[in-house]
Amino acid sequence: MSQTKKLALSATLTALGTVFMVLGGFIEVLDLTVCALASLLVAFVYIEIGAPYYWLVWICTSLCSALLFPGSPLWVEYLLVFGIWPILKAFVERLPRFSWWPVKLVFINAVIWALIFLVDRIFGTPFIEADLPIMKVVLYVLMNAAFILYDLFITVMVRYYYAKIRNKIKTLLK
Repeated sequence: MSQTKKLALSATLTALGTVFMVLGGFIEVLDLTVCALASLLVAFVYIEIGAPYYWLVWICTSLCSALLFPGSPLWVEYLLVFGIWPILKAFVERLPRFSWWPVKLVFINAVIWALIFLVDRIFGTPFIEADLPIMKVVLYVLMNAAFILYDLFITVMVRYYYAKIRNKIKTLLK
């Protein structure tokens, strides 16, 4: 594929990812869903085009979302977790298999703690408002569980892409 086609495809997928994010900005119940869908576009670029285009799709989608919805946490979620994860997942899964989950959990816990620090200390707003301290622990565990499910979602979708879709669109990507 020529450089021009790679750039055009990356720009098109960035625009599509931004449309997903705008949809999530308008329909707030879909915010995590559209982040996950937009991250699949990054995974597609990683598989079909490679570096540096997947970095560009991730950053440009994040920036476009931030420009369109600066007050929304949606673009921050995409920037820090959803958009970068398909890229990092590919690198993590090059490590020995026994180290995958510890590395993945270290990543998400570092992001959670960074967000808690950022929101609590810098913005002065409690990240998790809960009357009972046990609720904070439960929410923390649920965030980890949601991340594990998201990681499995990415795995299943990439496998589905390889098994069912890739051969059908291969001629379009030449």
